[in-house]
Amino acid sequence: MSTSSPMALIDIFVAPKTVFDNLQANKKWSVMGLIITIAITAVASMMFFGGMSPDWIVEQQMMAAGDMSASEREAMKEGIEMMSEYMGIMAAVSTAIMLPIIAALFALYYKIIGTTVAETKPDFKFGDWFTFSVWTQMPAIINTLGFMVLFLTAATADLPISMPNYASVNQLFMNLLPGDALYAWAEAFNLFSIWSIVIAAVGFNRCCKMSMVKSVIFAAIPTLVIFGVWFIIA
Repeated sequence: MSTSSPMALIDIFVAPKTVFDNLQANKKWSVMGLIITIAITAVASMMFFGGMSPDWIVEQQMMAAGDMSASEREAMKEGIEMMSEYMGIMAAVSTAIMLPIIAALFALYYKIIGTTVAETKPDFKFGDWFTFSVWTQMPAIINTLGFMVLFLTAATADLPISMPNYASVNQLFMNLLPGDALYAWAEAFNLFSIWSIVIAAVGFNRCCKMSMVKSVIFAAIPTLVIFGVWFIIA
């Protein structure tokens, strides 16, 4: 009986152990998951920015710019005005490029862990670790769907451009403003990242036979390092 099943696209959220137990068999469904993630995120970006007035986009971008000289602000304003009509398309293209790159970078990290410190080193090639990485990024779909519900049910299309970060530490807890030292840091740290860490930990536990404690530690290291260094620099 084949262990490959489209149910993997559901199981990754509700029963991730079964997905990682059949990681190689479900490789094609991870590719579908990546395509769905890119498509939903791209469509959401185009719809979100497509409904905004150009003046509003310029105003929002300028508010987030922070301190700069009058000449710099004027130059930036002119640039934003030229690009405002294409903001949605630019965001969609950026998504299509960045999501596979991010998945590949995490795959490289997971491969290093799987071949060095794992209790049982799985016979995985880089493509298998890329599959592993894609599965860990799937909470982005739920994040984006939540974002779409927010802007589609709003009374106006002219919404804060920070709305995609509705689940960030900043918007949920800190309420920092553009220009505050930790604003970008707090906006970037999204609670859905924790869900991704949990899925990665389950993956290490099932594929590498690590203890769950050890799995959580190694799953969390990239996020802790990135945001730890960023916090210190900010």
